[in-house]
Amino acid sequence: MGAPVNHKRMRPKVGADPTAAERRHWDRVAAKGCVVTGGPATIHHPTGYADRMGRVARSHRVVVGLAPHLHFHDHGEFSVERLGHRGFYQEWGVDLLAVGLAEEAESVALGILP
Repeated sequence: MGAPVNHKRMRPKVGADPTAAERRHWDRVAAKGCVVTGGPATIHHPTGYADRMGRVARSHRVVVGLAPHLHFHDHGEFSVERLGHRGFYQEWGVDLLAVGLAEEAESVALGILP
């Protein structure tokens, strides 16, 4: 299992609050539900690859919807915060970064994101 994620280290720089367009994008993604269960979702910012070691910069544009038990460390042993992105892919078969990039592209096509 992956190590717990230290979110303090991952926070965007001061002044990097999400824009109104990014918040509308989040609302659209969350409304679609969890990418695994289809149920109610919270927004997750993918920061790792499914197929290799390494991290990507956190972006307010690249987000996916995850059920709380699949997102947060304290809510489930099979959460992305416990398993890491590679472990999550191995357990659930979902590449969170790829889904997040597809969601971003969809919001751009819909005119939600510039």
